[in-house]
Amino acid sequence: MTRRIGYLFGIVLAALLQARLLPELDLERTINLPATLLFVTASVDRRSLALTAATAAGLTLDITLMRPLGLSSLALVVGVLAASQVRGGGDALLIRRILALLAGLFGSTVTTLVVTGGSRGRLDESAIAVVANLLVGGGLAWVGLRRRNRYQLDRSLRG
Repeated sequence: MTRRIGYLFGIVLAALLQARLLPELDLERTINLPATLLFVTASVDRRSLALTAATAAGLTLDITLMRPLGLSSLALVVGVLAASQVRGGGDALLIRRILALLAGLFGSTVTTLVVTGGSRGRLDESAIAVVANLLVGGGLAWVGLRRRNRYQLDRSLRG
């Protein structure tokens, strides 16, 4: 229970960092931190927790950035559903985790485009953002996979 609450608060904290810190660093359109974290960690086993975190993070982003309420939540929820479906269970390989991240990013982007009625961004800016999110998400997926493997091999941690 404590880990679930910590996960939820961590994703909401990432949304607050996205809304307040990344604009100061001029990275708000390059890296989508809560989406990347959600899509990398979403799996079939904890889909309901990831959907709850996506809703909370989306509402936090919408309220903080004064966007239409529910737009970010809907995009994150669709991305989590796509990512968890591609990733499957918790013991997925690294390439499957990265493909799940890509599916989540694609799903959330298409949802945002459909709901808002089109894109006002530039194509080169979007390509840089996808590459940056894939690099950050790939690094996070690699670290998560190593932690999981170490946990499975160490008998003292299984209790």
